[in-house]
Amino acid sequence: MAISLVAGISSAVGYAITATTFSLTKMFVAFAAGAGLSSLSRALAPKPNMNASLRGQTITNRDPVGTRKVVYGKTRVGGNIVFMESTGTNNDDLYLVIAIAGHEIESYEAVYFNEEKVYENAAYVSDWDTYIDLHFYYGTDTQTANSALVSASNNKWTNAHTLNGVAYIVVKLTYDQDKFATGLPNISCIIKGKKVLNVGGTATAWTDNAALIIADYLRDTKYGLGESASNIDSASITTAHGVCDEDVNLSGGGTQKRYTINGVIDTATPIKDNIELLLGSMSGRLIFTGGKFQLFAGNYVAPTVTLSESDVVGEITIATKQSRRSQYNVVKGAFISEEENYTPADYPSQRVL
Repeated sequence: MAISLVAGISSAVGYAITATTFSLTKMFVAFAAGAGLSSLSRALAPKPNMNASLRGQTITNRDPVGTRKVVYGKTRVGGNIVFMESTGTNNDDLYLVIAIAGHEIESYEAVYFNEEKVYENAAYVSDWDTYIDLHFYYGTDTQTANSALVSASNNKWTNAHTLNGVAYIVVKLTYDQDKFATGLPNISCIIKGKKVLNVGGTATAWTDNAALIIADYLRDTKYGLGESASNIDSASITTAHGVCDEDVNLSGGGTQKRYTINGVIDTATPIKDNIELLLGSMSGRLIFTGGKFQLFAGNYVAPTVTLSESDVVGEITIATKQSRRSQYNVVKGAFISEEENYTPADYPSQRVL
């Protein structure tokens, strides 16, 4: 089910855009034109492929009916601008409220303007603290509205606008023709996303373990399948967790975990499709048997049964040739590369001989 991100504050957003004129005229014109063309393109375009979805993950939009995103693991994401207001003596300051995720997150690691890092490790990069002011909200149910924005917006953003349960950032931009020469920058963040139950089911914490994340999505009553924990086989989750957590030796030295999930789930996508997407990250299978869901991560399991000719109940047929349509000789793929600043990259092509 698609869940609107800005229900209850859309009127405030509309008022903010029409009631004021910000001195960054070129910035607004470019942004408005881009938003309009983007909406038209989405209406006319076919369903995007996976690679296109990866490329759109770091884009920040302004969409009054934007859907909430679920962020698992660690990745770089854009957001949805839910409030925009210019302030200051000459309208030199612009406030933005950008929703990042529809749930509580672990941390904000860095902030980018376009491809330039402006904030990292709780500190501004270079002289950016002169031109921007960032305030981070983690999506708790007790967070309060940003007092500076409430005051600067003349209560267009009020103390009631807490966005509880939504991780968001408040961005204040102070106009400078050199820093913002190309207009309003695309703002994105590297974050550690949703906290999930540990393998024992006793506490929540951040992880990128694929098995624990899939189990969380199965139980999630707000965005996921909403299945009762009693209907999920805990033993299979524990086993799959262990497989995902295995260290794999790398050819260049060092190790990495066998299966992790670091990415974004869109609540507009059918739950079944999201589950299949998550399972693909661990070459996994989800089976419902005996009244419970069982989760299996891709790994070799030694056979425990030996079959002989006496077990064969029908004729044996052998296919000696496949049609050219079903054959392939090269396998390609795309992924979000942490080494390349969380941008889409291609796997090295694997040729099948």
